[in-house]
Amino acid sequence: MSAGRPVILHLAVDVNTPQRPKTTNAIEWFVRELGDYDNVVIAYQRRERPVAAPVECAAEGFRLFHFPFFGLRLGIGLLPAMRRAAKRTIALLEAQGIRPDLVHAHKFTFEGLAGREIARHFGVPLFVSLRGEVETKVFRMKPTLRPLLRRVAAEAARLYFVSAWFREEFHRYVPEQPEKERNLPNIVRNIAPAIAPQPSGERFVAILALDTWKRKGVRWLLDGLALAHRERPGLMLDLIGGGGEASRSRVARMIAERGLADAVTLVGPLPNAELLARLPHYRALLLPSLNETFGMVYVEALFAGVPILFTRGTGIDGYLDGLDVGHAVPPRDPQAIAAAILDLDTRAAEMRAAIAVAAPRLFAVFDPAGNLARYRTDVAEALAGHQDVPSPRYKAEGGGVLRQD
Repeated sequence: MSAGRPVILHLAVDVNTPQRPKTTNAIEWFVRELGDYDNVVIAYQRRERPVAAPVECAAEGFRLFHFPFFGLRLGIGLLPAMRRAAKRTIALLEAQGIRPDLVHAHKFTFEGLAGREIARHFGVPLFVSLRGEVETKVFRMKPTLRPLLRRVAAEAARLYFVSAWFREEFHRYVPEQPEKERNLPNIVRNIAPAIAPQPSGERFVAILALDTWKRKGVRWLLDGLALAHRERPGLMLDLIGGGGEASRSRVARMIAERGLADAVTLVGPLPNAELLARLPHYRALLLPSLNETFGMVYVEALFAGVPILFTRGTGIDGYLDGLDVGHAVPPRDPQAIAAAILDLDTRAAEMRAAIAVAAPRLFAVFDPAGNLARYRTDVAEALAGHQDVPSPRYKAEGGGVLRQD
């Protein structure tokens, strides 16, 4: 740790470590941009068996601990599980001589429960991100937790909506606190202040990990495409993304069952640089996900000048209000998807021009530098305005840690 620099403790389930399957890079990219702080990342991973000690892993620009914790599926025993995780996290920090100046829990209904305990223990401010996919499930399925979740929100210094669409759902259970609520979109790499429209290609594209085909709405996309294909047989789709053989075979069967074998190509995975190079030449991105926290690929497509099809009430919804840059469709609605595909096909040039006109507003919303500057201001204000409040401290025990380089 560097003398005089604030220490931010990040609590996140969705962080890559060598011990777990590949997940999103969103939180890692965010933390790496915060080089003016000393960042410590606790990468939680739920396990249903006795858990090993945390392992420190090599990471670029921050300290990273792979941190398994015991927890059951479906959120059974969620609160005691996260309290145990918090106690073990405090023990680890004490043993490592790490005293955070601020705690950022990168999910509200899981990491937020642990973050509240840790922030109270050290007497420091708490920031909490809201990622609507899992938050929705917990609020709806665990009504007995709602009073505690309201306390987490009340005690947090800032609440960051990664899922802008989740605001309405959140405020059904938690009073609005506009002075502390912000949107904080994930960092996307191809952001630019101007978008030069390219001539539209003939093929549409869907981009996803094939193992997530259910959640990404592939069944409904193919149903909608099949309906649109009857009216306009020339419609073509590239489906880009890797996955296990079972998932690839299942998607291939769905394509064949709908008579789309000649219309849909399973491209397989592509490196991100190649994907971004190909994106501007597609007609539109089609991805009617069922429950999507944010969907970085939607932003990548827009800044490539490509219109998008997305599902209302999820993913990027809430960031594009009033812009004619794509179609929001109801979930699980092949007829609506078909109509949107036909409109995107008909108005391809018009919508690409609208994206170019909307570029300044899109840049203001998604520009990482602007969002990070606002975050740094929030950190400074929270640290300047926070008064240490004495709180019970857990006994630092069981904080042993291995190191993995």
